[in-house]
Amino acid sequence: MRKRRILLSILALSLLSSLTGCGNMHRSSNEAPAGSKSTPRFKPGFNLFSPQQDVQMGLQSAQQIMRETPMLDDPQITGYVRQLGEKLASKASGEKYPYQFQVVATKEINAFALPGGFLFVNAGTIAAARNEGELAGVMAHEIAHAALRHGTNQASKQQIAQMGIGILGTIAASGENPNMGQAVGIIGGLGANMLFLKFGRGAEKEADLEGARILAEAGYDPRDMANFFKTLQAEGGQGIPEMLSDHPDPGNRTQYILEEIPRLPVSPNPIHTSSEFEQSKARLTGKAPTLSSSSQLRRIGEDPADLELRVRPQKPSGSYKGFQANDGSFALKVPANWDALSGSGSNYIFAPKGAYGKLKDAQMVTHGIFVGTVQVQQSDLRSATEAFIQRQIETNADFRIARAPQQIDFGGKEGYVAAVSGPSAISGVMEADVTYTTVTSDGRMFYLINIAPEDEAQEYSAAFQQILRSLRLAR
Repeated sequence: MRKRRILLSILALSLLSSLTGCGNMHRSSNEAPAGSKSTPRFKPGFNLFSPQQDVQMGLQSAQQIMRETPMLDDPQITGYVRQLGEKLASKASGEKYPYQFQVVATKEINAFALPGGFLFVNAGTIAAARNEGELAGVMAHEIAHAALRHGTNQASKQQIAQMGIGILGTIAASGENPNMGQAVGIIGGLGANMLFLKFGRGAEKEADLEGARILAEAGYDPRDMANFFKTLQAEGGQGIPEMLSDHPDPGNRTQYILEEIPRLPVSPNPIHTSSEFEQSKARLTGKAPTLSSSSQLRRIGEDPADLELRVRPQKPSGSYKGFQANDGSFALKVPANWDALSGSGSNYIFAPKGAYGKLKDAQMVTHGIFVGTVQVQQSDLRSATEAFIQRQIETNADFRIARAPQQIDFGGKEGYVAAVSGPSAISGVMEADVTYTTVTSDGRMFYLINIAPEDEAQEYSAAFQQILRSLRLAR
């Protein structure tokens, strides 16, 4: 018996040290080897409760929340959220919890998960999401919290703090937590308290990475999850959104989610939005559906009554046609099936039909190039290029610099290449814009910007390279 008590004490100390260590990053013993694409990367951490007890505690807290918090009374929106949630939950690892989804009637941007798979999404989150991929990213993150049992992991730490480390010996002897009733009373009586919802940075990163896997396997682009956190940061100008205060930032979410993508089975044509999302968002905001579903974009030269925007325009033609700027500053060749849109001065847009149009008198483009020359105030090309890229960011609040300006050989002259990326203002799809610059013979800055959705970049790469090779600047 004395030997048994010593062994149990060693076990208790070992478990306690795991509770006070550096977060919850428990790598699964069957973690995917290099090249594997679907095995979950994490397993639930230390826990005093069984999965069935997760459900019991989660249900008790969920019932109290629904008694005390107004739920959205809109069958169309709640039905859509539940359908989306079920689709994502089917890809969750671990216990097959009876996942349930509710929409809270508040404009605050937030979502949270209780143990056992009880998830709540604020109506404000649906309204803030730019597309279904972003909303799915938030929900996948919360599903991951439930699947990885982060809530009862927190509760286990709290129970040891309240009842003492001696409980570990009792559990080791009996095989179960004998104080479950007391724990449920303490935790459930407080509803969705900090015990379930305040996770550390390690747990947040686990939920991001596991959520990214869930997203990919459900057919979405994990970059939409990262992009939603940019949306939250933008909201921060009007005070810290509730979701940011509840979810501590574990670091550069965009960076480590992008690093995770090669391990994931991301579709070459992922889902970004749906008519159901657009309709639900429109019902909440009172605004018409956005351009990503029901386009209000009018193609130039066509019947104004024709409001359809082809999200996937015809691919670049294999044959090319020549073009020369009115002032003779440059000439190039573009795919024969691209239109030349009227520009100002020496600035032009080339794009295929279905990829451009007017919105509130502004020219909008999803695929194609911007090209031209501009006068600059900076004395050197690098500074002028940096300022040019910064203006792109300032006019597209959701865009970020993906590649800072780097010097290149531009046909024997000094040149620079840079890239920005972000969700298209038209479709919400992640877009990559690559900018090339050099100096013209009269001291102006020449620029060429390639525009294409990230998931179609390969289809447009050859055309963009051919355009660059055909470029001739005036001497």
